[in-house]
Amino acid sequence: MMDLADECKHMEAFVHMSLAYTDPNLPNGHIQERVYPMQVGDPEELLTEIVDLELQDIPKMTQRILAYYPNTYTFTKSLTEHLIMKRVDLNRIEEAQGGKAQWPVSIVRATQVGAGAFEPLPGWVDGVTGANAAVFLMGKGIQVLQPDMGALVADIVPVDYLVRTVLGSAAFMVLPGYRFLLPYNEVLADGVDTNSINVPNVQYFPYIYQVSASGFDETTWHQAYDSVRSYWLRNTKLVLPTAQEYFVANRSLFKAKFFMKYSLPQSLSSVTSAISNASGVGGKTGATPDANSLNRTIELASRVIDSLQPFLRHSWVFDHQNVQQMEHDMQHDCQFNLSRFKHMDWDTYMTNFAFGVHAYITPAPPLGLRNVTVPEGWACSLYLHPGAAQHSIIDRQIESVIFSASDIQKRTERMLNELVLSLEKPGQELKDKKKMEEWVNDFDASLDDWCHDDSDILKSKDNMVNLGHWAKQSESHEEHIRIEVLNDRRVGQSIRQIIETSGVPQSTVVGESLKILQRMKERTQLPYIWSAGAFLNTLFKRLFSSLRINEMDIARLKEQIQGKNVVYVPVSKTIIDQLLVWYICLRYHLPVPAIVCDEALALLGPISDILRISGAYFVRRDLASRSPLNTAVASAYTEVLLKEHGALSMVIERARSRTGRLQTAYHDGLMNMVIEGTLGHNQQQEETPKQLSPLPTPAGSFSSLSIKKETVLVPVNITYEKIPELRTLIDQVLDQKPRSLTVTSSFLRPSASVADRAAIKDNGVIENGKYGRAFVGFGNVIDVRQTVKEANLPANNNKRLSTVAVKDEDTVADYVARKVQRGQHEAAVVSPVTLVAATILFGRATGGIPMGKINKHVSWLREELVERKISIDWQADEDVSTIVAYSMHLLDARSNVTMDGKRITDQTVVRVVEHADNVMDLSYMASQLIELFLPEALFAVVYLSGVKETTKKELYAQFTFLVRLFKHEFIYPWSREEKFNTLLDWFVKKNLLVVNEEGQYTKAVTIENNEVEYTRVCLLASFIYPTLDAYWITSCSLSALRDLPYMPRKIVPVLSQWIAAHLITGRRTVYREVLSTEASQNAVDNFLAIGFIDAVHPKTKLSPDAQILLLELGVTTNEDLVMVSSRKNEELEDLPSNAHHESENILLKLDDIASLCHEIEKYRFVTENVNSKHNAQVFDKCQNQIRSILRADQSYAAQHGMQLDKEEDQMIQLVYSLKAASSTPVLSDDGSGKHSRRVSQAYNLKSS
Repeated sequence: MMDLADECKHMEAFVHMSLAYTDPNLPNGHIQERVYPMQVGDPEELLTEIVDLELQDIPKMTQRILAYYPNTYTFTKSLTEHLIMKRVDLNRIEEAQGGKAQWPVSIVRATQVGAGAFEPLPGWVDGVTGANAAVFLMGKGIQVLQPDMGALVADIVPVDYLVRTVLGSAAFMVLPGYRFLLPYNEVLADGVDTNSINVPNVQYFPYIYQVSASGFDETTWHQAYDSVRSYWLRNTKLVLPTAQEYFVANRSLFKAKFFMKYSLPQSLSSVTSAISNASGVGGKTGATPDANSLNRTIELASRVIDSLQPFLRHSWVFDHQNVQQMEHDMQHDCQFNLSRFKHMDWDTYMTNFAFGVHAYITPAPPLGLRNVTVPEGWACSLYLHPGAAQHSIIDRQIESVIFSASDIQKRTERMLNELVLSLEKPGQELKDKKKMEEWVNDFDASLDDWCHDDSDILKSKDNMVNLGHWAKQSESHEEHIRIEVLNDRRVGQSIRQIIETSGVPQSTVVGESLKILQRMKERTQLPYIWSAGAFLNTLFKRLFSSLRINEMDIARLKEQIQGKNVVYVPVSKTIIDQLLVWYICLRYHLPVPAIVCDEALALLGPISDILRISGAYFVRRDLASRSPLNTAVASAYTEVLLKEHGALSMVIERARSRTGRLQTAYHDGLMNMVIEGTLGHNQQQEETPKQLSPLPTPAGSFSSLSIKKETVLVPVNITYEKIPELRTLIDQVLDQKPRSLTVTSSFLRPSASVADRAAIKDNGVIENGKYGRAFVGFGNVIDVRQTVKEANLPANNNKRLSTVAVKDEDTVADYVARKVQRGQHEAAVVSPVTLVAATILFGRATGGIPMGKINKHVSWLREELVERKISIDWQADEDVSTIVAYSMHLLDARSNVTMDGKRITDQTVVRVVEHADNVMDLSYMASQLIELFLPEALFAVVYLSGVKETTKKELYAQFTFLVRLFKHEFIYPWSREEKFNTLLDWFVKKNLLVVNEEGQYTKAVTIENNEVEYTRVCLLASFIYPTLDAYWITSCSLSALRDLPYMPRKIVPVLSQWIAAHLITGRRTVYREVLSTEASQNAVDNFLAIGFIDAVHPKTKLSPDAQILLLELGVTTNEDLVMVSSRKNEELEDLPSNAHHESENILLKLDDIASLCHEIEKYRFVTENVNSKHNAQVFDKCQNQIRSILRADQSYAAQHGMQLDKEEDQMIQLVYSLKAASSTPVLSDDGSGKHSRRVSQAYNLKSS
């Protein structure tokens, strides 16, 4: 190479890549930027001798070399350095005599080259070399480092740092001339600084750059191993020894423990695998190709480590003055600046390193493999960064005076299994008395351990300010709470009202008040709080692979809530929502809230026990069953807690969302209690005026702005990639009985036999993190006092601004709740799982969607979200194929979709399994995306349904119609008119609509002239089409009101489900979501609100006999009947004049429910093979179908000996037929009865 360089006329630079590890005999201490002598002999003589070697003399020479060097590779590197020095010396003499000038030469020495820190991707590796081999073997549980090496520096150099150094050396080298010194090493006296050996103003040539970790913030092998182990534990099912076990001081003890705990089980597993392969289990013999490839990789990595072992035990410090000078020269170059490596986060780097080894070196890595490190600005609450302050209480294992550490670990495992089971199959654990007794015993033992912990860690309360009154409870606290509540003005007034109206003695009523308070209040204490925190930390690690939060959110929140009362308001999606918020607050030293729960949550077994020790108090949220005294006590206690504790957590929905979307607020008085607790002054011992009502009106109480500690509401939105209760929610939505379901974790669909074996293999094993990642987003805080003032402004004090009907006393609370929901909407963090689920569902319109198109659609949706500045868990270095595969795994692809062929390519067609359960699984996952793209989806529906040319007024009228149609289905945190104008401009900008001079809009895009844009519009519209069909079918089911004057409101969703089953089998709709009773119930609510049907009380319409029969059929007399509306769109008449003008084009022209049905039909998605004229007659056909089940030889009423008039008799017959059909079990192949999943068997209607 040097001969070739000599022949080059313009040789700019010659860079030799050498090794920092060449001579293991060098003493510990500083290694100079010099060339050290070769002990084998003279370099040139050695070269000549090696070149002239005969074949039989090679082994002898090799032995000679290996006497001084660990291998021939390090010898050749050292030899090359000396040969370069010799050539440079000759070239210098030639230049001094007037010959060719010496060209620039540098020698770059690197220690162990590791993964890329930043480029081309964090964690990128290529080949089993250097440190890659060590990290690979660590991840396989193979001993790489000796036990006493833990404290030594892990001298690893990121490959992108090395590449910058190599390129920088070539860029900054200059012609040396011939006046320089050759950099041979100098023997230094002890204690002499290595910097002193460089003679000032004298040039050393060739330039030597020593690239090592000496220039960084160093890390030890102990810390590096911890990070590597953390990755493999979190992203695989491997069990690896802890760093303390790995680097144990006693080497003999280490070998014995390591073998017994890790090597022996793996050896037994290997023997078992070998026996299985030899016996041909599964029809295969011999090792698999993946196993052979893995063994070869392990052998190669072992050889690499063996070659490094002589160097790893040394404590060398590599001088790097030349590298430092290069850093200074390149500090203003943004691309080649080396400064960001200096303070590199080693934990993140080593975790990325382990991921890179897993993804790029391990043979056949799993599909959808993603890194566990969090992006910049984010934090994982479950796995804290080693540099962060570890929470000394919840992150440690409790010490017990009775139980050993092993006993505690086993007890915690039992508790985790029981609690996870109670989340996945609620109610079943209560039936197993033995399991419940075991849970209670373990739970009590755990609390007892925390109460009698001998360590002083709970005694120091310096860092417990965020725990409110729990950190400073006194013996008189309970009595103080009772006095405060009983002295509350509202409680006193309620007591007097009961005494005056019923004559009950005062002591009895006061006693009842105390009973209510005792049943309601939280009864936790400080050790219980820490016990709950430690258990939840373990539980969430079991459920989720990561719990992520934006660090800026935490910092902003701490600043905004300082010195104020706090009420956290998470979106209600699962039972654990408020526990997650509680845990986040405990973890990040935010005010830890007392949790406001419905009384129903007090009876759910294990999860109720955890809620209790977390500081939950239980309020009856059902207004119909809550007495005025109960309301008054709840209001008083809430105000006392706000004052004494300073933090609450509550949900404003009635129940958890069964669709995964935001729901309308439930006005049960909770928000009023918070507002009154902030603005009121009810805990005064002065005489309370009798004229005040138990729940003051906004005008009376909310305007009394007394000086009090301010309260802020904190909107919280938790995004789950998968939830434990999904199976239960879907059963509720489909109105079916719970069923057992085996969920497998494979991406591909194997044969049935393989599927059975996989199920058996995983049986009983709970996988950590099987519900994916969870993200907690905090919105901007909402000041209660300021928001109440805004609500009382004339522009906002209008009930019709709400999407649902509200009472006068709830107007202010509704305004506050809507503002909270806007904050929740803005706080959303999007998971890519929802993108993939929505795209797969979109493919139903064409009978499936190729994998290549899924990738394109998902990438486009991500671009749209990023453009809208919406947070999404999809980093720039993650490719779409990985994201889709990862999402498929969490979507239970093996159960919910089918894929053509055995290998996945871009042409592989993905189809949804057309069972209601499978579709609802995907639909729930896709719901978050529907919320974010709701306005775009509505506009896309208008775009696809309208004529080719239209006006802005017509587009707005159609958009408004859809917005009003779905107002009970979705939350609209945006202004309709502003959003419409934005969308119109967006469609024009994308050339989907073209506007002419007259203001006419023309659809410019079709599938023929622009397939990409047209398909994207169809994708957006597909988000709303299933809900549109559900409303259409519900309106069809109300055709029964043509024959019946009224029918129970409760039965309409069941009737709609029956109609939907027939329309699906008749291929009138491709959407299984129409079987959801949730959408049907929302449709009924909205049809009532917009005046197409009325609700009446049964007692005003039905005879006593009919009421009795309805009770027998499960319909109580407190549940409304629905009937054809007797009014003409009263709600529209109450609208402001401008809103009235907007809606008159459509809603005012619709006369009845049939016309509404036909109007909805215009917006539906219709496949090409369906005749739209036939669909237009569906309303009449549904009426005829309903008539068929009203006919019976002997009606249900007649069978019970009751003579009813024809209309009542037919209504009872309808209810009976639907109830009987929906509850009939269908025998499965094994003879067990279960609710059918097949739509064709969903209803087996009986006429008698």
